[in-house]
Amino acid sequence: MDVDRKEMTDSGFTKRLPDDLVRMSWKNGGGMTTEVAKGGQGSGDQNWGWRVSMADVATDGPFSIFSGIDRSIAVIEGDGMDLHYPDGRKTGLDLNKVVNFDGGDAIEGKLRNGAIKDFNVMADRRYFKAILEIASGPIEIEKSTLAGSILLIHILEGSSILSEANQEDRIVETGETVIGEGIIDVTLTLKSAARAAIVTLEATEHKSK
Repeated sequence: MDVDRKEMTDSGFTKRLPDDLVRMSWKNGGGMTTEVAKGGQGSGDQNWGWRVSMADVATDGPFSIFSGIDRSIAVIEGDGMDLHYPDGRKTGLDLNKVVNFDGGDAIEGKLRNGAIKDFNVMADRRYFKAILEIASGPIEIEKSTLAGSILLIHILEGSSILSEANQEDRIVETGETVIGEGIIDVTLTLKSAARAAIVTLEATEHKSK
């Protein structure tokens, strides 16, 4: 996993600060993305099995093609966007709504009312099943994972507390990310007005083959 091991906490979670994140061009060159984290076995023209990022979308245009990749996306800033498929289908992307689709589909994104920012999860379906949730406080969320899984929590705004048995509580603030691997049992407390993107990557049966 591409994370800085110097930021490993006592509980086994890795913390990434906003300055640790990497800005880069989209695969198709149509915009810019901020990579939060990536990991897993790479194949083809990508060096990862899963990847989490945030994209700034300022104009209408096509999504990059990622064959064999399952994608999840949610608008986290702005008035939303509509996804248009070649067969005429349309899916609306409202603020905080998660939409899943095949990364190999030729999809056009059309903005509704100006620029947006979205949160993206991509996973090679041979190795991982990804689940993206956008949660708003005040709320307590319990998360448990099995061996081979990954839990990533990115705080979109506000303050939160990550609690784990026999460990000191961890405060996670706006723009910070915590990542844990393997067997995890934690509680995330989002304070009032806080918002978080929570990604669970579950290992598929093909991972050990």
